[in-house]
Amino acid sequence: MQKHVPCIFVFMLKKSFRSIFVVVLASIVVLSCAKQVMLTGGVKDVTPPEARESTPENGSTNFSAKHITVKFNEYIKLNDVASKLIVSPPMEEKPVAVVSGKKLKIKINTDQLKPNTTYCLNFNDAVADINENNALNSFVYAFSTGNEIDSLAFAGTVFDAFTRKPVNDAWVMLYSNFSDTAVAKTMPDYITKVNKQGNFRIGYVRENDYKIFALRDNNSNFMFDLPEEYIAFDDTTRHPTVEISYDTIKAKDKETDSVVTKTKYLPDDIKLLLFKEDKTPQFFKSTKRIKRNYFEMVFNFTQYENFKFTVPGDDSAFVWAIENPDTVHIWLKDTALIASDTLKILAEYTDPAFPDSIHLDTLKFRKQDKLFADTVLVMKPAKDKRPNADYYISFSQPIAHFDESGLKLFGAVDTLFEPMDCKVEKDSACPLNLKVIADIAEGRKYKIIVDSAFATCIYGYANEADTIEIVPMRETDFGALKVIFQDDRQYVVELLQGDKVKYRQTSESMTATFTYLLPGKYDIRIIDDENGNCRWDTGDYSLHKQPEKVFYYPQTYEIRSSWEHEVTIQ
Repeated sequence: MQKHVPCIFVFMLKKSFRSIFVVVLASIVVLSCAKQVMLTGGVKDVTPPEARESTPENGSTNFSAKHITVKFNEYIKLNDVASKLIVSPPMEEKPVAVVSGKKLKIKINTDQLKPNTTYCLNFNDAVADINENNALNSFVYAFSTGNEIDSLAFAGTVFDAFTRKPVNDAWVMLYSNFSDTAVAKTMPDYITKVNKQGNFRIGYVRENDYKIFALRDNNSNFMFDLPEEYIAFDDTTRHPTVEISYDTIKAKDKETDSVVTKTKYLPDDIKLLLFKEDKTPQFFKSTKRIKRNYFEMVFNFTQYENFKFTVPGDDSAFVWAIENPDTVHIWLKDTALIASDTLKILAEYTDPAFPDSIHLDTLKFRKQDKLFADTVLVMKPAKDKRPNADYYISFSQPIAHFDESGLKLFGAVDTLFEPMDCKVEKDSACPLNLKVIADIAEGRKYKIIVDSAFATCIYGYANEADTIEIVPMRETDFGALKVIFQDDRQYVVELLQGDKVKYRQTSESMTATFTYLLPGKYDIRIIDDENGNCRWDTGDYSLHKQPEKVFYYPQTYEIRSSWEHEVTIQ
């Protein structure tokens, strides 16, 4: 007879395992619940405050209230409301805005409100919630002192006239007064400020003809009345309109199609070119006596007109500046003046702001910046020799004399250097340079041996002996570019890296040709040189003259070595 005890034992064993498993599982749950974690505080609030109601109601007509209250759905604050609140048309006494809990309270001097006029209070992003600083973008409160709200609009973009980059700090203004002096003497009818992308929109405009301007307003009076202010003006008289179109949406599950109305306010693509007139008085922004015998005078901007510098008591003083200079250099020769702690330099130049008169400045100098005096003429040889250029040696002082026999040129043949013929002459463009004229070809190494006292400066001290090694650059190290135009106007073509002009050429016979360009990526800027002076000229509002047109090639252009590139400008 078989016994059933083992079966009972197995049953009891399984039951014990179930109990143990439950105990272990409970322990794990308890331990897990005891683990500490950081509280997240829930989902971060990223929603800006919402205006729920206004008293008087936003969009009110026949407005006469002295106080406006706007209630929001949460507690708010104001960020830089003094500069962000734009009132259009502008008021002499700007409305005062304060916060009280969830309410925005606005106080208005109603005595200055014009009859039958729609006003727009644009807070931009000044209103934000108090906890997360989420800003309400372009919050606007509008009202009319007449029977209806004007609803037309202007929109567009303001660009810098020269760089063609969007401007982010200009006001845009509408005038129904077409007098040439209106922008300088009267407040605009409507006003707004561009955003960070240079875009603008003036809303709540009455139907009328307008002239439109942009202004970088230095004295915050909304008038073009300072020479340093930038202006843009549109040659076209603008009349705002509204265009209504209807789109039919085909029905899927419904019996009839639906019609959607689209409203478009015009003009919406105005382009304004901001410029500063060339009427800023010329002056010296920096005058330094760097050494007892050496001075530098830096103009406020490039001096294209005539200029002359004289040093009373030193007729032999050496004056030098490049053509169209920013900086003028003067070296004194008179020993008494060099030893003097104070002296004067007379500057005589034509000021572009007053072209019919000659400007006279007396520049006074005292102690020099550097106390030491030069005793050696320092040589600064060029680091390389380009295939299309002569080789230059620059010096620290203007050169008075040089001994051509004191410079010897050698060219490498295998491992030896053999003497070569060369000539030396002064550089007509710069008194600090000597030009070495020789048949220096690529593929060879060269060296120049300079004897001591080879060159002597205007003060009589000379250079020390030195050896200069030259490895000419190869033709294949460079690229070339030909810019082809479709008309025979004169253009100035500039190749830029960043904001720096690396190369410049004026077009001839419908082309501008660049040779020996260093490889790299360049932006191409093209100036329509209307007056043929080989530079960009700004505009003049009093003459209704726009600045010369500037164009940029749409892509950055890469110059490659050994390549001849061509670009055709449509």
